[in-house]
Amino acid sequence: MLNTIANRPYVMAVVIVFWILAPFEIGGRRALFWFVSGTLLGWLSEFASTRIGFPFGHYAYHAHLFPDELWVGGVPPFASVSFASLTYFGYSGASTLLAPLRRTGSDVVAVVTPALRRSVPVLLLATLIPTWLDTVVDPVTHLGRFWMLGDIYHYEHPGLHFDVPFVNYLGWLVTCFTITLVNQQADRWLAPGEYPVPPRNRLPFQPFWSLGSVVGNMIFMLVVTVQLMRTPAVPPTTPLAAMLVSGTLLTAAFVLLCLVMFRRGFARPIS
Repeated sequence: MLNTIANRPYVMAVVIVFWILAPFEIGGRRALFWFVSGTLLGWLSEFASTRIGFPFGHYAYHAHLFPDELWVGGVPPFASVSFASLTYFGYSGASTLLAPLRRTGSDVVAVVTPALRRSVPVLLLATLIPTWLDTVVDPVTHLGRFWMLGDIYHYEHPGLHFDVPFVNYLGWLVTCFTITLVNQQADRWLAPGEYPVPPRNRLPFQPFWSLGSVVGNMIFMLVVTVQLMRTPAVPPTTPLAAMLVSGTLLTAAFVLLCLVMFRRGFARPIS
């Protein structure tokens, strides 16, 4: 476990942000439920895919190359906790993008109600955001043997999106939808009333933490792509330039969506 944590600092950074943000937004009990349920459902999806090819398609992890790290059923737990954190960022980000926004002095507050968090629009947008992120991440993680991720997995049938099969993204939609739906339903009995966190107990610019984390992950992968372009070990036939263009356009499109939704959020009435 300690080796896994030490070898995956970027994953630990995502988990730390989750544990800073989620308790402020939904309270400690619901944050714990999200983290546990998201990790278990993420693990189950990956375990099933490595056995029967559902929901991400057939792929295999190379556990034998990492004997000093923790593996559970042939699946690395850092991948499972990533699902918990990234789906929460999608959920929190979707709530922010669909909520009224108000300036309070030099800060910004999203007026998010329990009804909004449990709504179908939040569910659908929360499903899309982590999947959108994965379209930038997966082509780069597929080249992990050339950077600090390591040669961790391979697809049995490489796909058209820089060797990533499109069924992988469908699997992300299914998994993110399931994790978010489970937590939306659990929210009804974990906290049937209003959210217990007083407005004074909030992070500065709290509405932007989750979306900033998504964009930060995208930028990190773009930086890794640039670094790979400077790495002699990467075969010259690897389409890194095209990957960089694709990742940059996907990142820019997501930022543009956020800016448009922010503008609408400031004009949106509080119901």
